[in-house]
Order: sequence, then structure tokens, then C-alpha cells
Amino acid sequence: MEKNRLVSIIIPCYNEEENINRTLDELFKLIQNHRYVFEIIVVDDGSKDGTWKVIRKYANTHLEVRGVNLMTNFGQSCAYAAGFDIAAGDYVITVSADLETPLENINKIIDLLDEGYDFVNTNRAQRWSAGKSGRAKQSGLANFIIGKISGVHMKDRGSGMKGFRREIVKNLRLYGEMHRFIPDYVSVFGAKMTEFDVDFKDRDFGVSYYKDHKRTFKVMLDIMTLFFLLYYARKPFKAMPGRLFGFTGAMISGVGGLAGIYLLVLKLLGHSIGNRPLLTLSVLLIIVGVQSMMLGMLGELMIRTYFESSGRKTYMVREVIE
Repeated sequence: MEKNRLVSIIIPCYNEEENINRTLDELFKLIQNHRYVFEIIVVDDGSKDGTWKVIRKYANTHLEVRGVNLMTNFGQSCAYAAGFDIAAGDYVITVSADLETPLENINKIIDLLDEGYDFVNTNRAQRWSAGKSGRAKQSGLANFIIGKISGVHMKDRGSGMKGFRREIVKNLRLYGEMHRFIPDYVSVFGAKMTEFDVDFKDRDFGVSYYKDHKRTFKVMLDIMTLFFLLYYARKPFKAMPGRLFGFTGAMISGVGGLAGIYLLVLKLLGHSIGNRPLLTLSVLLIIVGVQSMMLGMLGELMIRTYFESSGRKTYMVREVIE
């Protein structure tokens, strides 16, 4: 255990003027005399109320607090990403601004990260315990579908309290509503993950502006792309586009070729094939198959160019001993 280890707490906010001060005050009590050093990064996601004024006041009076004011409301994924980009901690922990989950659970997250876990998720058990509300059923169904797609079985992907090792956060890229699938994208890195139950209580002030009627539709669209992204992200050079489109194209062209050979045999036997729809279909299948294979080759070049130009590695190292 390193006594000088730094822990970054990230709090995304949107119109949380009435809650953020209480959350920060509770955090100060928690980190006082803690064995680790803390930084608190509060990201204002384009709030329209006085949230930024409160954040700025705390940042000016507390060395631990850093404030980030986004130009407009980009969404929760971007708020997380802005915090991840400037976080300097060995551990990074995300926290909701409304105190829906007791902050004391941060200590357990730190203990689990100390034990060697790369990612720690929390399950707001009491929130879903009844399981009869429409929202609870929707969340349960969504978790089931996502778990089947990704192979990661977490009970509460939407919990705002999560813990990461630095190496995970610095390789995590969030777009759209992808913060809902953080455990699934973390699994790409082969991370050691765990989840534990936490208490839950409704916010005392206001409503969550990150939860709107359009979110369900956005999440469903993101689920549609989840399988494809995870499949290629987990083994980028073992599941290249050339293999997918090349194999598909070869199969299509093969069927077209077989149809063409069949028609050739008929022609040699004296049958007329000029008016047969199969002739047009066989030519079309061969052309489509060749185009698919060429598309796969182009995809191969694009992916290799991406990795080489961005400097991104196709692997991630947990530890090196010399």
C-alpha cells in the first residue's frame, strides 16, 4: 500500500446548485485524515443555474477542488470524459452530485482497488428491490440484453459511483450515451472487475436532468452498436474488417460462381440460358462479393492507419517487473 497514492474524485453536474455544496462538504469530511491524498474534480456540464458559481467558490477556497466548466450541455459521457482527461490520480472514482449513494462507499471502492481490482461497480440494490415499476423492468431487461451481448454481468450499469485504476481511465473513450456501458467497455482491456451492493436514497433537492424521455431511445441505438464495437475492440488485429467482409464476399462470390458453373454446364448441354434470371443473379453475386472483399481490404488499411497514426497500442500492460 502506497501512502502517497493519489485518488481523483470526479463529479459530473448539470443544474445541481442545490446539491453540489452538500456533496462537497460530505467529501471533505470523508477525506480528512485519510491515508491517501485526494483531488476533487467537479465538471459543470453547461448548467443554466448557479452550479458553476458554487463550484468556483469551492475551487477558490479548497486546494483539493478543481472545477471544469463546459461550454454547453454536452451530456454525461462528455462530462465524465472531461474529468478523466485531467484526472491525475492512481485511482479514479466517479460520484453523483445528488448524494444518492452514501459517500462512505468510496472507502470500500479504494479497498477493493488496493486488493488488485481494476474496476469496481456499485449496485443500488434498494432502488430495484421492488422490481415492479416500469423503469425497474426496463432497466432489468436492458441489463439482461447488454450482459448477453458483452458477456459482462453487472446488476446496475447506471450507478454513478464507480472506481477505476488510472490505466483503465486513460484508455477509456466515451461517446454518445456510452457511459451507460462503462463496465462492458472496461472489459475490453481484460480488467479484473467486481460489484457490491450499496444503499440508495432519492435526492433531497431538484430532479436529475441527466434522465429524460429521449434517453431510452438513445440507449437502444447505442445497444445496437455495442456488439460490433466490443467485438472489434477486444481483438483489433484478430477480428479485422478484411476477415469479416473478405469471408462474406468470398461466400457471396462463391455462390455466384457456382450458379455460373451450373449455367455453363446447361449451355454446353444445349440449353438456352440467356433468358434465365439465374444468369443475372450469378453475375450480381460475383460483383457484390468482389466489392465486399475490396471493402474489407480498405477497412484493413484504415484500421492499421488509425493505430499507427494515433500511437494507440493494440494491447495494455498491467505491470512490468525488471
